[in-house]
Amino acid sequence: MKRIQIIEITLKNFKGIRSLTIPFHKETNIYGDNGTGKTTIFDAFTWLFFGKDSGNRKDFEVKTLDKDNIVIPKIEHEVAAVIEVNGESISIRRILKENWVKKRGSLEPEFSGNVTDYYWNDVPLQQKAYQDKISNILDESVFKMITNPLAFNALKWQDRREALIKIVGDVSNEEIANGDTNYEKLISQLRNGKSLEDYRKQIHASVKKAKEDLKAIPTRIDEISKSMPESYDFVQLEAILNAKLVEITAVDGQIANKSSAFDAKLTEINRKKLAANTIKNEIASIEFEAGRKAKQDTTPDTSALKKLKSKLQSLSDDLTTATIGMNSLSTKKENLDKQLLKADEDIIHKRKQWEAVNKKNLIFDDNAFCCPTCKRDFEADDIEEKKSEMKANFIKDKQSKLSAISSQGKALSEEKSALQQEHDKLLERLDKGHEHISKIKEDIENLKSDIQTEESNIAPNDDLQEELVYESILSFNPDYKAKKAQLKELEGSIEEVPVVDTTALKNQKAALQSEVDSIKAKLHNKERIKAVNARKNELQEEESRLAQQIVDVEKEQFIIENFNKLKIDMLEAKINSKFRFVKFKMFDTQINGGEVESCEALIDGVPFSDANTASKINAGLDIINTLCDYYQVTAPIFIDNRESVVELIETESQVINLIVWKGSELSVGSPKVDGKEISKTKEQLTIEI
Repeated sequence: MKRIQIIEITLKNFKGIRSLTIPFHKETNIYGDNGTGKTTIFDAFTWLFFGKDSGNRKDFEVKTLDKDNIVIPKIEHEVAAVIEVNGESISIRRILKENWVKKRGSLEPEFSGNVTDYYWNDVPLQQKAYQDKISNILDESVFKMITNPLAFNALKWQDRREALIKIVGDVSNEEIANGDTNYEKLISQLRNGKSLEDYRKQIHASVKKAKEDLKAIPTRIDEISKSMPESYDFVQLEAILNAKLVEITAVDGQIANKSSAFDAKLTEINRKKLAANTIKNEIASIEFEAGRKAKQDTTPDTSALKKLKSKLQSLSDDLTTATIGMNSLSTKKENLDKQLLKADEDIIHKRKQWEAVNKKNLIFDDNAFCCPTCKRDFEADDIEEKKSEMKANFIKDKQSKLSAISSQGKALSEEKSALQQEHDKLLERLDKGHEHISKIKEDIENLKSDIQTEESNIAPNDDLQEELVYESILSFNPDYKAKKAQLKELEGSIEEVPVVDTTALKNQKAALQSEVDSIKAKLHNKERIKAVNARKNELQEEESRLAQQIVDVEKEQFIIENFNKLKIDMLEAKINSKFRFVKFKMFDTQINGGEVESCEALIDGVPFSDANTASKINAGLDIINTLCDYYQVTAPIFIDNRESVVELIETESQVINLIVWKGSELSVGSPKVDGKEISKTKEQLTIEI
């Protein structure tokens, strides 16, 4: 298995980080408050490899900005790393530079775009060669899936499904049908590239057409009946015909003497066969109803459990919302504390400033009252007038400054008072919020207990139990037993059809019939009437045939539905056997009962999108472990919001935990404030490995 690890990464002027070098181990914890640059480290790693951030965006701001959110020009933006691939140390580096060109006639150079330099073990490379070396280490699409626990479930469901089936292989129709006569017969119908869905549509269209044809037959019979020709006087023709028929009757009498016993026996045999078919249909109906009842009686009722789980999910969402709200209020309180402290400092500063101005006195320098050229003192009256003017100006300026400082101090006091009122209200809201969260947590624990109780009361589906119930229903059905016995007795009494030789008589009759036929040819209308009646009989036979065809095709539809269900179960079982923490639902049931392809991850039955952060991360690690095993490669996993997970599932990959720590600057190993490590509470230490 190929193992990829980060040994060290260095950022220079990358997304606001001026200079930072981080050493990495098998597991590395990176701390920092929101906005300090934890995710930037992940962005730097993906940009170094593929020129994109951790969210797969090519167009993102790499450059460092000043306090006015303007790009600082003419500096290089660099990410470098030392990685280890199967024990081999590799140094790679990507540098983004601005290209400034001084055009002819211009005094200052102008920005003309960006250029990127690439280095591999300190050897400069062109972009294509650099990308080829990266691809030789790990394919980009695989890299995304095995370095971010949330990446796989961010893919389109079609891509997720394709990746899972690629890992386990699809379930073939032949594999499902093996050993089952009905299924093997079904698969044999799939020739010349026809899929099971194509065949299902074909027989659906067949039964639909048969039902339409069956519905139209009564109308067609009625139309044929209306076409019956008028009756004429056929007396004379009939007289001639009757003379011949008398002779035929005489022959028939002779045939009847030989075949009367045969006819009676044949009639009795046909009657018994018809009765046996009727009883078979009645037995099949009883067995079908018994199967349906057994299925219904052995299927457990989970409606109460679903309601409890739905309510638990609702409370969990409420808890998440309330917790987010409390975090927001706590942040706001910290800001208010800082503002109150700043207001106190400003008020003290203004008080000291007022005292300093108030202590100032005007002191005259006698040397200042002389001619600057000859150094002769001014006249005494002029000096006193000048001193009086200076003293008046000094007092006026002093009073003006003291008044301004007093106004500013009053404004600061009013601002502090308003902040204090807002602070007091915020404390009250925090107290109520804590009470609300405690109540939700209590309700959640109660619901979990109710769910466990309800789950313990639900027995799993048991095919053997269903079969026993089915047999029991049939065994206690007196009508079923009676009909089985009646059928057995009736089938045992049906005899073989006897053989009677009337060939000579029939030949004689045939000769007479030939003469009769020549007469009947003249009775055209009667022949037309016979034709109409014959057509009516054909339609009635077709009606019976269509009815039987519908029964046969609907049975085939039932087999296809069972086959599809078995295929779904086998594919999901095959895929889910590869995972320990997460399961995948590969099909959705439509309103009409049909199954359509899908791919949704489930964590204890909860859809991935609805799970909490800890469950999502552990589910993502479970998926990454399976992908790593399939592709035979491990790569560093960046876990954002690691503080929300108490315990991670095991993984062979290198793990980088990005942990939000309130008030901490960006640091590795332990949270820091002003460069000093801060102590951790017992609860906070639980996220450490």
